[in-house]
Amino acid sequence: MKTLLVTAMLLLCAQGTDTPLRFEATPAGAKVVARLPAELAGKLPTGRLTQEQGEALLTLSLLAENKTPGPSMFGKYERSGIELSFTPRFPFSAGATYRASLTVAGSTKSLDYRVPEVAAKAPPTIVKIYPSADVLPANHLRFYIYFDRPMRGGKELFKHLAIIDDKGNEIDEPWLVDEIWDEENNCLILFIHPGRIKWGVELRELMGPVLREKRSYALVVRGAWTDLDGNKIGKDTIKKFRTTPEDRVRIELADWKLTAPKAGTRDAVALTLSKSVDFRSLQTGLTVTNAKGQVIAGAIAIGKDEKSWSFTPSQPWQAGPHRVNVSPDLEDVAGNTPSRPFDMDLLTPKLRPQNLQFEFEPR
Repeated sequence: MKTLLVTAMLLLCAQGTDTPLRFEATPAGAKVVARLPAELAGKLPTGRLTQEQGEALLTLSLLAENKTPGPSMFGKYERSGIELSFTPRFPFSAGATYRASLTVAGSTKSLDYRVPEVAAKAPPTIVKIYPSADVLPANHLRFYIYFDRPMRGGKELFKHLAIIDDKGNEIDEPWLVDEIWDEENNCLILFIHPGRIKWGVELRELMGPVLREKRSYALVVRGAWTDLDGNKIGKDTIKKFRTTPEDRVRIELADWKLTAPKAGTRDAVALTLSKSVDFRSLQTGLTVTNAKGQVIAGAIAIGKDEKSWSFTPSQPWQAGPHRVNVSPDLEDVAGNTPSRPFDMDLLTPKLRPQNLQFEFEPR
């Protein structure tokens, strides 16, 4: 990153000290900073600006090989004093050239920056794919693909992802083409298109479901996919699974079993689940509280095939009533919740609410 800042400053010097644009290093990568006329800066809100407000003045684009700028990048605009800064959503890619442009009073000034090449690193690795189960309902909704580092994004990433049937044929257009990453940009949240899952939807009627029951499939992550520095995974990663009939019922909590811990210990309170539950839902959708309703600190563990959950407290259990609280938005792998199925006929009778709490008492 020091190389980025030094090179950018050299570019600035080459264009003169009155250049109102510069690139600056940040802990997460780099940002562009523009110096605005005082009278213009005073008309902008202090702090965060919308994408539309920021793009009206300052843009950052990736340059093609013929030096043609691509579309404006998305990111965060902020105004502080007479300076407007833009931090892109994803870090710069090694070897790529970017153009920052500032437009004021009909006049545009630009500054190009080419990111230095970096030494090749070890190939990126897929750490885990969820669900971990190899048997899934035919209306399975999403996969989570965890990498050991941020990967190169954009709509083209979907060409590196495929579902292959048991005859070796690639399923056409299986994905909801909506790029969703977790907060650390290391986990891709990959949705099978809901329009091919829900009954009565035109897309399903035209193309059919992505998955059919009692078949074998493979999720394939192509080895040509690269990280932000251009390093390829190198070989395909394959997750094989079989399908059962579609699961179109809500999560019935009465089918879950709780095992209570002993008082005075740090033994785990455990839940055995009736079916595979969404991995990230299990991370956030269950909490443990004491008799006063206070959330107890501790660590969770998720079992094989996401069919069990346990919680180990940071401090020994105290005697008295406790609860495991279930979020009404907790989802199984088909998107069903304790409140309702993912896909339901609005003409069917309304489901009775469930008790979303498991009471237990360490003894």
